[in-house]
Amino acid sequence: MSSTTRSEETPAAARGLSARSLVTIGVFTAIYFVVMFGTGMLGLIGPAVQFVGFLLGALINGTVLMLFMVKTPVMGAMTVLGAVVGLLMLLTGHFWATLLFTTVLGAAADLIVRSGGYRSRSRNCLAYAVFELWMLGPLLPIFYASDSYFADVASSMGQQYADEMQALFTPWLIVVFMAVVFVVSLVSAWIGTRILDRNFAKAGIL
Repeated sequence: MSSTTRSEETPAAARGLSARSLVTIGVFTAIYFVVMFGTGMLGLIGPAVQFVGFLLGALINGTVLMLFMVKTPVMGAMTVLGAVVGLLMLLTGHFWATLLFTTVLGAAADLIVRSGGYRSRSRNCLAYAVFELWMLGPLLPIFYASDSYFADVASSMGQQYADEMQALFTPWLIVVFMAVVFVVSLVSAWIGTRILDRNFAKAGIL
């Protein structure tokens, strides 16, 4: 999994997306979304706990997507995964620009992984951290239409919850939080590579 040049890309990468790789993308997208959505549900406890849920999801999914990148070394895999995640977010009532964020950052992750020949641990980790910045998408209205955003929150979660969230989710804190997400994602991806080495590789799965 050391760094390689683009001329040393895997045979799967050279073939591009296939029916088999699309099935794999579907499976990992489902796992990624269930983990992300499940940990996000912790936010029902309170607005502050949303931050915990976001970070926990990023921590767990580090291993999920590190395995995904190893099992699906194909240009476009992260883009498709991101697009599907974005669509699922739209279907669950999140801001439309989330789809743009997940797709564009998925494409950026694809380019980063490809630049390492699909075997660079450091670039795979960086790709995951970049992709996880899509979490800014659902929160983007806070920067320019906060009143309507928190009015929607109040209609679904109650006025007290909305007021507490508005006091906590300020633009500057969101920016700081995204920086934390990036760092946590890098660390979780690195942990993911260690887990793959100790379990999947030794078991002959990779």
